[in-house]
Amino acid sequence: MNSNNALERALALARDIERQVTAAASEAADQMKPHLEQSLRMARELQDTAKGADVARHLRDFIAMGSDAMRESAELTRQTAATMVEQSKKIVDAASAARPKKPE
Repeated sequence: MNSNNALERALALARDIERQVTAAASEAADQMKPHLEQSLRMARELQDTAKGADVARHLRDFIAMGSDAMRESAELTRQTAATMVEQSKKIVDAASAARPKKPE
């Protein structure tokens, strides 16, 4: 896989993470756990291929938040999931910024 394909895959995973966490934040707490687990699995997969310090830092923060959310009460889980939505947006932004610019 060349670096451009790897970056495209990383960006796609980051977008999937954002979608999963957004879905989790909008559902009842008892339905959030599977979405959070899936988003954490994707974040860990992305961590293996992530390029750039910003992406790696946002992923570490995201995984730490998600791990905490899995242990929290329903209300705290909802609050943490909302924070994770914001963090997932930072992952997408950082992954987008890491993509090489296409020549015009």
